[in-house]
Amino acid sequence: MTTILAIDSGNSFIKWGLFHDDQWIIQSKIDYEHVSHLKSEFDKLPEPDIILISHVARQETRNEICELISRWIAQTIWLQSGLFQCGVLNGYSDPKQLGSDRWAALIAAWKIEHKACLVINAGTAVTIDALSDSGQFLGGVILPGVHLMQNSLCFSTQLDQAKTGAYEDFPVNTNNAIHSGIIHCLVGAIEHMHSLLSERLHQTDISCIISGGGATLLVPLIKFPINNTVDNLVLEGLILIAKDEMCRQKLAISKDII
Repeated sequence: MTTILAIDSGNSFIKWGLFHDDQWIIQSKIDYEHVSHLKSEFDKLPEPDIILISHVARQETRNEICELISRWIAQTIWLQSGLFQCGVLNGYSDPKQLGSDRWAALIAAWKIEHKACLVINAGTAVTIDALSDSGQFLGGVILPGVHLMQNSLCFSTQLDQAKTGAYEDFPVNTNNAIHSGIIHCLVGAIEHMHSLLSERLHQTDISCIISGGGATLLVPLIKFPINNTVDNLVLEGLILIAKDEMCRQKLAISKDII
């Protein structure tokens, strides 16, 4: 069976996983201050057959990843969004400009839901993307996540950045007011996009799938059902893309032989 190493190099963390025999052997993540620690983690891994990477971070981080995976002779693919893959049609005006993490998440969501769906990834940034019943990516929005909003507000004011509040419907102290306001913004954006997609497709039963570290803050407050909460939608999508790429390569080899 094929062994796949999937790496999601995001805005704040590198998330990665080793997939073999149709199951995850390990999944983990590390922040950018400790990227060097990945060496000891990768030292423990068996040789992968293929490495698929989504990278939206700094060039410096890309260089570090290149050095870490240079130990292996496995085929390495740095994912770039395309026009069509794994049943998903990219509706971006320039398909290559869509972030590879969003592309992978859309592909994973389509595999899971296979119908009209709102795809939310709540990380450092929050993305809210729309899929049609035919698997077409209709577009989506990007917002700053909880910590980015809080840092921006505190940087531009005299508010205390060190103190994180808790959610309340009607906050009665400043820290809670900041935190609750941020949550209201994100939940409101999600619910508005859900409403817009419902109107666009003339459907009321729009599915919703959410992933990312901020999901636990948002899900309890969203007023429509969340069909699936996935630990790392991007990694799941990378596995699907890796399998698709390997099938294409085998098909191409078969045609050459014939």
